[in-house]
Amino acid sequence: MNLSLKNKAYYPFYLIYLLFLILGGVFLLSVTREESHLILNQFFFPPFHCFFQNITHAGDGLAPVLIVAVALFISYKSALQIGFASMFAGGSTQLLKNLVFDDVDRPSWFFKHFSENSIQLIEGLHMNIHNSFPSGHTTSAFAVCVSIILLAKKKHYSLIFGLLALVAGYSRVYLSQHFFVDIYFGSLIGTIWATGIFLLLQKIEK
Repeated sequence: MNLSLKNKAYYPFYLIYLLFLILGGVFLLSVTREESHLILNQFFFPPFHCFFQNITHAGDGLAPVLIVAVALFISYKSALQIGFASMFAGGSTQLLKNLVFDDVDRPSWFFKHFSENSIQLIEGLHMNIHNSFPSGHTTSAFAVCVSIILLAKKKHYSLIFGLLALVAGYSRVYLSQHFFVDIYFGSLIGTIWATGIFLLLQKIEK
């Protein structure tokens, strides 16, 4: 078995994701964390509220559990890939959130107490206030979606699940649950773990 990521079916995702990393990196280097949120918070439209409130659940901690349960009926290798990627990516994120960056406030709390600027929020939505960096939802969404992309080996899966991961990550900024930098590095953690676990399992199988 060829232990590589040269399969052309993966190209759509990795090309889109590389573009996201480049443009997102330039954006983060050009403005402060707070300025980035104020810029993105301008794109706040009531017709989109319901969509982003629902798509954000693609990164819930329960999502990988349900997907692994379904995968067990299809292929134990798929279940191992998604399960391990989600577990290690999620564990890494929680360690960073709760031990290393435990003093980083969420946008709603920061702009309410430490900034003269205000942001737009969805009325009635429960807002988390601390442990902002990195985004756990984004990490989980990328760990699962990238795993599915690698397992499926089909271009349309690569495109669909790649966009799903990106939109789920962006939903955290739209809902002001995270800053852009939180989802940027959350996506990296999820992608690196999913890719690493995939290559490791290939090696073990070989």
